[in-house]
Amino acid sequence: MDPLDRYAQQLGVTIECTPDLDPDFPGDYSHRSRHVRILDGMTPVKTRTVLAHELGHASYGDEPSPCPRIAESLERRADEWAAHFLIDAEEYRLAEQRFGSNVVWLAQELRVMPRLVRAYRRTLRRVGDSVCVDPGIASAIPRMRYEADP
Repeated sequence: MDPLDRYAQQLGVTIECTPDLDPDFPGDYSHRSRHVRILDGMTPVKTRTVLAHELGHASYGDEPSPCPRIAESLERRADEWAAHFLIDAEEYRLAEQRFGSNVVWLAQELRVMPRLVRAYRRTLRRVGDSVCVDPGIASAIPRMRYEADP
């Protein structure tokens, strides 16, 4: 089982793939029903990215907001959560050494959409040659151990 599916199960969140979503908004989460809908037929990378983003909303218990500033903040936070769920810090470091700052190449290497690379970068703090993850976002990402599938 995929880590995203395991995490959803741990949260008690159900996942549905459906053709009934607008491609410009390929996922949604209802906190009331604890249910994620994902647009069916997307590439594996886009599906993985969208599902992680929606599980970010689930992790925080987000509800849609009519206020554009709050809605934008919730979307940024869900992307940052998804980025840290899907991107391993060491893999990011190696990818950045190999590809530099090219967001598209980094995204391809890390198997995420470019917006998650940008979100990941927003949470990094660079001091000289050192890079660390913002402690605020780091504490919100589940660090789980899973039993290996047989």
